[in-house]
Amino acid sequence: MEKESRIKAEALLLRSGMTTILEGISFELKKGESIAITGSSGSGKTSLGRIISGQLIPTSGKFDVEQTLSRVMVDQQDHFLSLSGRRSTYYGQRYENQGMENSPTIEGYLEKVAAKAGLTESSGEVQEVMETMHISHLNDRKLLQLSNGERKRTQLAAALLQKPDILVLDQPFVGLDVESRQKLDALIKIQMQEGISFVIICQANLMPNGLRHILELHEGKQVQWCTADQFQSQISTWQAELEPLSPEFLSDLHTTTEQLEHVVRMRDVQVTIGGKQILQKIDWQVKPGEQWALLGHNGAGKTTLLSLVTADNPQGYSNDLVLFDRKRGSGESIWDIKNRIGFVSPELHLYFLRGEGIFNTIPGIQAKAHPHYDALSCLDVVVSGFRNEIGFASEPTDLQRDLAERWFPALGLSHLKDRLFLQASLGEQRSLLLARALVKSPSLLILDEPCQGLDEAQTQRFVHLLDQICLHLNTTMVYVTHHRNEIPACVSQLLELENGQVKFCGGFN
Repeated sequence: MEKESRIKAEALLLRSGMTTILEGISFELKKGESIAITGSSGSGKTSLGRIISGQLIPTSGKFDVEQTLSRVMVDQQDHFLSLSGRRSTYYGQRYENQGMENSPTIEGYLEKVAAKAGLTESSGEVQEVMETMHISHLNDRKLLQLSNGERKRTQLAAALLQKPDILVLDQPFVGLDVESRQKLDALIKIQMQEGISFVIICQANLMPNGLRHILELHEGKQVQWCTADQFQSQISTWQAELEPLSPEFLSDLHTTTEQLEHVVRMRDVQVTIGGKQILQKIDWQVKPGEQWALLGHNGAGKTTLLSLVTADNPQGYSNDLVLFDRKRGSGESIWDIKNRIGFVSPELHLYFLRGEGIFNTIPGIQAKAHPHYDALSCLDVVVSGFRNEIGFASEPTDLQRDLAERWFPALGLSHLKDRLFLQASLGEQRSLLLARALVKSPSLLILDEPCQGLDEAQTQRFVHLLDQICLHLNTTMVYVTHHRNEIPACVSQLLELENGQVKFCGGFN
């Protein structure tokens, strides 16, 4: 007996203003089956996920949905920062103790989700879903203190409390180390066996087992719809010759003139957050012109280590920490340090995305207007790097505007210069934030998972760009990733953390 269709789409078209986002999309999702949506960055994967979840209505085409079908979407970016009331430009606030007592715990957050879903406290469903997602031992942990893997499992727990028949997951494996990806993959498979149909938006190399069909998109159009065992990506990998940056462009990127002995020096550094030892006995020094890779599993302490370097963590004052040849607490301001640093992280990205609250989505063309953030153009975002502005941009000088505009063709983003930031895809937004970090030619470049959300072509282009910049400018860089194959060739030093301690510190090849 043939399975009944839960969702059937024919010739879907989605437009936003004059822009066509999706065109000619046809597929079918049957009861008990799960599918994947894959494709290049900016191809419309997330928008299609929002149509499937009911958050967006297609402009035209046929879209039939089984009546009473419960659909929930889990965004790639969680909303824990917004939920915790942390929206100021000081993006390191999660390391401050002040106000942390008002930040929700995992259990408190899930209880609010359950209440909104109409579940009673006596049902015990919050405890049950926490056990299912292996987060019961974290019940009193603050949302902002979770590792990436813990965040993903908490997002999934919140979705399960809403009793979905179809669960749309947008890039659930991005930002996770190998072990965390395997754990999440196993949890998804268990829920498939429980009868939930999944629509998983992911890269072709991260598809979990158990999928029935694959839908591949490119530039808003359907490339193929096939069974999982027949799938072979039809999007040719980007093999065009990588051109060097022009001498004229490089000549405008001025090197720093200050003479330093240490960009970073740590001796026996210890950090405790919420009574838990996060870093212990860290000895590390970064000298001018060195390029470092910082590796470690989710929860190893990488982000906390970086928070000391960016002067966001107040425990830097109580440690033997030297930044740019000045000991922390010797009279320098946080902005003296930040003005020397170009910085990108998934956390920083959240401050440039619109939307707020538990259930709203970011970014999304369907979300209610948020004038302050919606007004940001792509050029505004790049320009904001000159003054470390987050979520807004002062009027630039003519020179600053000229330098910012030159980054668009260098990153292959010329088509975005005059568009709004929220109109760019997630991968394109991340590329713009990379340009924001580089625009002032910083003394120290800190890239925390910079290629998260980028497709293969964008990753290859940016890594090639970094190699050229580091070679030409002798830029000091710290590069954080879970993927060794994306580490730029210029990196020659490695610091690897394990459970808050140094596992390895030395040469890298």
